[in-house]
Amino acid sequence: MLDAISQKMCNLGFTQYEAKAYVSLIHHYPVTRYELSKNSGVPRSAIYNVISRLESYGAVSVISKNPEKYIPLPPEQFLKILEQRYAQRIEVFRKSLSEVKIDIEPEQLWNISGYDNLISKAEEMIQNAQSELYISGWRSEFLELGKFLKAAKKRGVKIVSFSFTEIPEIGHVFSYGLNEKELEKVWDHKIVLVRDHEELLMGEVNRMIEKKVAWTMNKAIVQIAENYINLDITLYGIRAGIDVRDSTIETHPGEFALLDKLLKEKFPDNPMLNLDFSSYFIQEKNVV
Repeated sequence: MLDAISQKMCNLGFTQYEAKAYVSLIHHYPVTRYELSKNSGVPRSAIYNVISRLESYGAVSVISKNPEKYIPLPPEQFLKILEQRYAQRIEVFRKSLSEVKIDIEPEQLWNISGYDNLISKAEEMIQNAQSELYISGWRSEFLELGKFLKAAKKRGVKIVSFSFTEIPEIGHVFSYGLNEKELEKVWDHKIVLVRDHEELLMGEVNRMIEKKVAWTMNKAIVQIAENYINLDITLYGIRAGIDVRDSTIETHPGEFALLDKLLKEKFPDNPMLNLDFSSYFIQEKNVV
């Protein structure tokens, strides 16, 4: 457990020795440099510089002189110091970037690598949602994102979820309820997340092997992904014998009602198209 905590501290920019020394110190204090070296596994030749660095961060303090003994800053206070320091650095960096003229195509397709980065991006998209979220995925990822989806639903965002696996009941859920472990024998985990018809996260998901997923705000690609989710929901509705039109994605209000009407006129004898459109408003797309 201590090694895992040390590794997470290293991810914040600390060296392995600094992380080991601090984590050891919060479990055993006050201690001398010799005792800290012995407890943490940091070589005696390096312990002096390690303590000096931690003191510069405000992470440790001396409480006696003969001999010098050290105590840690409580973790919560240490985290607050780190948050302030990183926030200041980010703000300085942001101001520097604002002075640079950047001409990057906003609808470019970007790659996001790794499971944790995928989840972080999905969380960000869900938190930024203003009106609608459409998500197709697997139970494991729905559980990871559950609290963010619940928060979005609470603030009034329409959430439509599709899965072949059993997933939490958040918003409009279309799930076949199949066993995830059984499906993993033949399928890989995938995710398709669309925010407000504007933003898309899509690709293969794997906790153990680093995979790349695509992120974009390209309107055409976003609409293709929406059609992919629409198809899965529509097929679910046909198989389950339920009306799913309230949950399918419409880029333009009334487009599906219009499409259904035209298909009914084209194929009047098809029982699958013998639907009542009287309660649906049809709004034609404006052509400039």
